[in-house]
Amino acid sequence: MQPDVRTTLVTPPRRTRNISIVVVAVAALIVLALGPLVLSASLQFLMLTMIVYALFAVATNFLVGFSGLLSFGQAVFFGFGAYTAALLWTHGVPFWVGFIAAPFMAALVAAFVAVVSLRTSRLYFALLTLGFSQLAYEICDALYNFTGGETGIPGINIPNALSGNMANFEFVLLVAAVAALALYWVRRSSFGMALQAIRENPTRAEAVGIHIYWHHVLAYVIAGLVCGLAGVLYVVYQQQVSPSLLDWTTSGEPVLMAVLGGMGMYLGPAVGSFIYLFLQNYVGQFTVQWPLLVGAAVLILVIVYPRGFVGGLADAFGWIRRRLGAREMVAGEGSSP
Repeated sequence: MQPDVRTTLVTPPRRTRNISIVVVAVAALIVLALGPLVLSASLQFLMLTMIVYALFAVATNFLVGFSGLLSFGQAVFFGFGAYTAALLWTHGVPFWVGFIAAPFMAALVAAFVAVVSLRTSRLYFALLTLGFSQLAYEICDALYNFTGGETGIPGINIPNALSGNMANFEFVLLVAAVAALALYWVRRSSFGMALQAIRENPTRAEAVGIHIYWHHVLAYVIAGLVCGLAGVLYVVYQQQVSPSLLDWTTSGEPVLMAVLGGMGMYLGPAVGSFIYLFLQNYVGQFTVQWPLLVGAAVLILVIVYPRGFVGGLADAFGWIRRRLGAREMVAGEGSSP
């Protein structure tokens, strides 16, 4: 029996797709690593913001796009990681102790939120996580003597080895890349496959012995850990924190970035963060109505490319590959005796 030529042309081998992802990721890291050599200080600062929010968006997409859990509470863990690191460092705790402890503290908070929220249905789960985000913001804003209130905590000291522009940039990039790679490994593991099975068909997944509730709790904790790490990296380059990190609007930003870049693609949210922050910083210089342009971009992408910007590019390259493959097949048939 001959293989289906059309299937062979349309669906590339899994190994080829994996190699393509690795090549693109390595190329992007090389380009980013060379950024401090060619970019001005302001552009380096913008690139650092994009890198941190890219990690934040990838971690959020691990819940929303991969696990099927629409959460609007990720700012709790992003801000909690940032505030924990800031408070520890300002009270004389060694840098590495605070750097390691803060994400795990965010994971503990994520475990509490997950255990409470995941006992509800999807709609009420999203509303509960939104409520936790706003509650954390109000508490942080009210505890002036502890968190600084609306002012936050400015002037946070970091080690001299990381105070230089080049060292700071490379450190944030390296940690974010390792965290994103670890999260990709979790997605490819048996646990990640179980999460995907739950998302696609929870009834069948439960029938084969997968405990849906605790798988979702663990997924929420992992995402909270990575979001907390992104918050710590935010402090490393910003050297300040404010209650806005805990606001519910901050929870919506990584979801919007994931939609822009493509929820179904692993690197989609990272690309979406670059698009979002580009519009915010450059279009915002000409008009205060830049959110309107972001909303218009999201609407156009959802209508034209439901899989987001990266998904649209993948579809376009797939169409080109199929056309070239079809032409080669026709040419081969024409030249055969």
